[in-house]
Amino acid sequence: MFDLNVTTKWVAAVLTDPNGAATDYREPLADWQRSFTTLVLPVTVAAYLIAAILGLFTGASMLGSPMLMLFSAAWALGWSFAIAWIFDVLAGTFGGKKNFNAAYAVVALVLIPSAIGTAISPLPWLGGLISLIVFVYALVLAYRFLPQYLEIPQDARAKHFILSILAAIVVNVVVTASIGSAFGPSLGDLLEDAATERASSGFSGSLTSGMFGGLERQAALADAATQDTYEPPRDGRLTREQVHGYVAVMQRTQALRTRLDGDLSEKYQDKDPSIGDLLGGIGGMARLGTAELEVVKSGGGNWAEHQWVKMQLETARIHQDLNATTAHNYALYREVEERL
Repeated sequence: MFDLNVTTKWVAAVLTDPNGAATDYREPLADWQRSFTTLVLPVTVAAYLIAAILGLFTGASMLGSPMLMLFSAAWALGWSFAIAWIFDVLAGTFGGKKNFNAAYAVVALVLIPSAIGTAISPLPWLGGLISLIVFVYALVLAYRFLPQYLEIPQDARAKHFILSILAAIVVNVVVTASIGSAFGPSLGDLLEDAATERASSGFSGSLTSGMFGGLERQAALADAATQDTYEPPRDGRLTREQVHGYVAVMQRTQALRTRLDGDLSEKYQDKDPSIGDLLGGIGGMARLGTAELEVVKSGGGNWAEHQWVKMQLETARIHQDLNATTAHNYALYREVEERL
């Protein structure tokens, strides 16, 4: 049950002594229902209400309309569960202890500084700058608290954090793009706004440039790829040139992934990474996930044709001599099989 005094106590504790608050909140550990009703729900609702009120006076509200405000607030609550689930699942993957209550407790605590950024975001210039600062601060707290709550091994903490944040960003983008497209900004708009905000505020150093730079580049490549079209031949037959071009792309993709993975491993080996390192790692992880697309587009290739060639080769591998087309394509596949 909601208790304003309890909520105020924990908000003040996180803002004044975050490490002490994290230790105290862990013993005894609240279940996710209590974390939701005590912190996440009231803090989120208060943040969006304050933002809406400030927006009426400044005319610069990011919320745009009552419908968008409701959607944004509802998704903020839903996203708290999504990111807690991501933290929890990946903790098990990286040798930590799976515990959803603990993962949600971390989300509830780091949501407090983030909510401040949401609340003051409508303030001209200053709101955007402070929102960016508290966003980075929330990431710092998450990186500190996750190992404590989910018992993540020292050598896996950076990778767990980077992959978790990247996965959370992807989930957020997919949901807002698919559900909120009627009244919400696109990914390209969000990244462009972030870049503009950094440039205008002067807050464009290593703390954010690595993450946003990587995501902006991958978003631009993905956008270019969606513009590609290809009309396949009616007989469905591949050419030798297409197959050898596909092999070259896959070899370069593997080389790029190996280099990126090595860079990430070396970056965090035997060191306690800074938040700048971690944010840069998010951009690097984004490149790792879209390496194949990057190779195709940076080399002037057609993504739609590349995907068609991949599909035809896979069909030929499965069916081999189902008909004249698969037999033809399978023969070409056999020529390059050892190189794939």
